[in-house]
Amino acid sequence: MEHAPQEGESSVIVSLSDAAMHMYTAAIDALPFPEDKKFHKRADVVLSGLRKLRSGLTEAASRNRSTSSVIVALSDVRRRYDSLMARAAAAPGASLGQQLYAARIEAKLTAAEVANGAGLRPDLIDDLEAGEIPTEEEAAKVRELIAALGGVPGTEHLRPADEPHDEPHEPDAPEQMVNGWEQPLTQHSG
Repeated sequence: MEHAPQEGESSVIVSLSDAAMHMYTAAIDALPFPEDKKFHKRADVVLSGLRKLRSGLTEAASRNRSTSSVIVALSDVRRRYDSLMARAAAAPGASLGQQLYAARIEAKLTAAEVANGAGLRPDLIDDLEAGEIPTEEEAAKVRELIAALGGVPGTEHLRPADEPHDEPHEPDAPEQMVNGWEQPLTQHSG
């Protein structure tokens, strides 16, 4: 019979998770700009660690006597992971798996739903999102799926001018280009 975690075990799990998240947050904050050729290599290391932490917390949260603090820690890890994956997916040189992850999370779809809908093997989506390289046939299906889901969030401004946009972009404020990205101009009162 499997041993259910006690309150003390949950406390240790959460403490270790908090320590890991402190280090991951520092690593995320220290990442170079997405246009830097070192960005993806460094982001991939953090994403790999966050996947491991997410997996451990998911297992702890699925036990009968898990605590709310474990659930909160898992939620925090998932949010950080989603945020960094979205950032990586919108960066130049993003992997197909990163792009797929961002598109499917934006569409509120599970990996299993995406695999079934695209006619792909069930474990492929998780494998791609973890960095596996797809076959040419798989890559074509994934690209079609990403397009069907509306593309990679955060890359709308990167579409060619002749490509139709889903919605016209009406900026609320004038924009300027900063490091290759459009940024709202800030108005200073003087």
